[in-house]
Amino acid sequence: MNINSRNINIIYLFLYFSLLVGFYFNEDFALGYKSDYLNYRNFVFLFEKDFVNSLLDFDKLFVGFTSPIYIIFFLFLEKISFNDIVARLIILHFSLLIPLFLYLCLKIKYEFKINDIKILLPTIIFFSPYFRSASIWLGQENIALIFFSISLYFFLKYEKNEKKKLSSIILNTFFLALAAYIRPNYSLFSIYFFIRYYFDLNFSYKLLFYILVNILLSFPAIYYVFILDVNFISAYLFRGHREVFLDFTLSGFINQFSITLSILFFYSIPFMLPNIKQYFQKRNFKTENLILSVIFLFLLILYFNYDLSYGGGIFYKLSILILENNYLFYIFSLISLNAFILIFSASIKGKEGIFDIILLLTHILLEMDGVFYHETYDP
Repeated sequence: MNINSRNINIIYLFLYFSLLVGFYFNEDFALGYKSDYLNYRNFVFLFEKDFVNSLLDFDKLFVGFTSPIYIIFFLFLEKISFNDIVARLIILHFSLLIPLFLYLCLKIKYEFKINDIKILLPTIIFFSPYFRSASIWLGQENIALIFFSISLYFFLKYEKNEKKKLSSIILNTFFLALAAYIRPNYSLFSIYFFIRYYFDLNFSYKLLFYILVNILLSFPAIYYVFILDVNFISAYLFRGHREVFLDFTLSGFINQFSITLSILFFYSIPFMLPNIKQYFQKRNFKTENLILSVIFLFLLILYFNYDLSYGGGIFYKLSILILENNYLFYIFSLISLNAFILIFSASIKGKEGIFDIILLLTHILLEMDGVFYHETYDP
């Protein structure tokens, strides 16, 4: 199905204008972004007053789950801007790179034609309260996502090109490193990319060069955390943020696995619906699925204990809102588990299926702090 290019431009201009209107009215539909912005500004002031000591004592400041690079970037932006409004406007326009690179990624993956209505797919980003709030309130989430989406773009270029260009590998690695320096949890994706490159390149000079680039790009972080002993990530995870801490118990694992899986399932529904008959054929249901479901439900009932008033995902919130207990959430978690089992069962024997499972596990590990927000997995 095609759409006139003029109408495409009008739609994107309208959505851009809606961001400006949101900026004017200080929109924060995702809640918390404005307060985070004001909180981070206090730490920017500390860096401005005593940069070296603030940098070396960053783990003692307990800024929240952010990095000193974000605070430094925040400080730099304020220095080159006339005031905070200009700084926020710069980030708002910078954030437009996210839908742009989403479009470029989709174009590579699905080979859009001119005036193809699929060009409008990136418009979904403009309806995300997280994207909008982070655009308006200088959110670190958007800044990291910009670099991450550029990283994905160069990976898709590498994947599409038969020559497997080294330049695409380096650019993919470079922008992923930038994303990770803003939000450290993005470094987990390097595991996925390494496995992909290893299977493609084996022990070639390209793989060795890729490893060398990773070492060089990660050295400042390694030196900062392990040599200077400014381990702000551990300080955040173990000391806790808003009374939350890293939980290595079975209960913590069940919380993380079930909630993350349910959130990923929620965002996957539009992609699953066109193939629902294929996934849910009778021959796809096996005895192993039933046994695994019973075990999973048993573990949920015994060990699930997410009792925070924030986070948890839409299915958890619905369960609390409607029934005032976790039972409805257990059902959705069970559905989520079986949906992903059915999807992966068709391709698990192939190399791509293994890559997909690694990517799924990477997503599950993204929220290591014990609080699970939809914004982490927002499209």
